[in-house]
Amino acid sequence: MASPDHTPNMEPLDRLTVVLYRSGLSLFALSTVLEAAELLSGQPLLGRWHLPITAAAAGLASANIHLYDVRFRWFFPLISWIGFIILSFALPVQSPEIKATLAVLSLAFFYAGGAMFAIKEYFCFRIPGLPLMPLLLGGAILFRCSHFIVGEGLCLTVAGLLYVWMTWAKWRMPLHDDTADKSMYQI
Repeated sequence: MASPDHTPNMEPLDRLTVVLYRSGLSLFALSTVLEAAELLSGQPLLGRWHLPITAAAAGLASANIHLYDVRFRWFFPLISWIGFIILSFALPVQSPEIKATLAVLSLAFFYAGGAMFAIKEYFCFRIPGLPLMPLLLGGAILFRCSHFIVGEGLCLTVAGLLYVWMTWAKWRMPLHDDTADKSMYQI
């Protein structure tokens, strides 16, 4: 988190990574809201593209996150990488049941990453409901597995709206607030 006493000197790469991180969060919000709308309305909006878009969002955000605590810095990208690894094993599988199971499992990891971003951003914005993101996205996965479309849609609606609120707040803050004092973590 940024220190109000320090305005860092941002290099072009710093600006790029902040914009990519925020773009990943925005893409995650968009895919979540559209998937919720699709589930509740029955109208195809993202269809087969929900998983690739969510994966891209998780990848963008986790690859460009600015975390300074070494205990957590490696963990955020790891969750997305596990999702990508599982998804890559789904590609060559011939069995539709196993392929679908692997796709849902990879989505669960991307949702876990999305929940971690929400918890991280809660410490910046104190948006009510963000701490519930693990329950909402985890619930969406459980409802998906049990084929309860309305439950999944409702969980994703709340999660998506919270994510939209969070990303709106995130884009309103200066870019340098994401990088803070690099001397605290840079070698």
